[in-house]
Amino acid sequence: MSSLDLFLPLAKVDLDQRLVIGVATAETPDRSGEICDYASSKPYFEKWSSEAVAASGGKSLGAVRAMHGKIAAGKLTDIDFDDKAKRIVVAAKIVDDDEWNKVVEGVYTGFSQGGRYVKRWPDAETGLTRYTAEPQEISLVDLPCLPDATFDVVKDGVVEKRAFATRAATAQVAEAAGEASASEAIPAQKLAEPSASPAGPPQETREALAKAAQALGEAARKLERASDENAVLRKRLDDVSPALADLTKRIAALEAQPLPAKAALRAVSKSADGGAEVFGADEAIKRLAALSAEERAIALTKLSLANPQRF
Repeated sequence: MSSLDLFLPLAKVDLDQRLVIGVATAETPDRSGEICDYASSKPYFEKWSSEAVAASGGKSLGAVRAMHGKIAAGKLTDIDFDDKAKRIVVAAKIVDDDEWNKVVEGVYTGFSQGGRYVKRWPDAETGLTRYTAEPQEISLVDLPCLPDATFDVVKDGVVEKRAFATRAATAQVAEAAGEASASEAIPAQKLAEPSASPAGPPQETREALAKAAQALGEAARKLERASDENAVLRKRLDDVSPALADLTKRIAALEAQPLPAKAALRAVSKSADGGAEVFGADEAIKRLAALSAEERAIALTKLSLANPQRF
């Protein structure tokens, strides 16, 4: 399906922690005349974030790139689903020095989600197109802002208003970093289309990587479940080990005890009226075999009581 195209301006930059805070997506008309449906998109964002958590061992809540290209600028450290306002607010920690410098200088003016459309349909109220989004990454982008557009900068607890860089300043900062101007290289309407960016991999490659990441996350979850089950089994084995050791000793003692000689066996004769007869072992076996199961059980019980074994 087609790639997403949604830009939302940055709101705050924390210089002390190198955090960028802003809206990742919201149920509001975008530049293409489309509306992201919050309710149906939220599960896809939750799934994408949970897979990132599994793949990174809990260190990342989602991938953050630069201009939808190959540069891994940072990671999400927080993601908040605002059901009332129908928007998703994120905090991104920028670890790449060059990309962080562009944030501080006001070159990057917003977040843009990269991914695909799950489905699209006409919005009855506005006449625009409503869609369900499935994210693959979130990028910092330099879409030119209005001259009076500002963002908050926090340092040592003090909040300062700053203006985003102009188009000329954006080009200067990009060239100083040894790059061509991103706003000149990529048309504004293509910012969120990974397959159209010269710096980014083809859409097919991105989808393959996303599937690989999903498979890796699922494998990590299975490994974690197997580890938990293994721990439970080990505990149960530890609990029964003393009983098994005791049973082993008892069996060894029984095996070491000599068998009794084949002496005459005493059986109770049904016709002896309380008396008893003495039989040899072979005769006793024949007579027991001729008895019913209930009678045989009674006879053997009496025999065991009459001949107790000492252990």
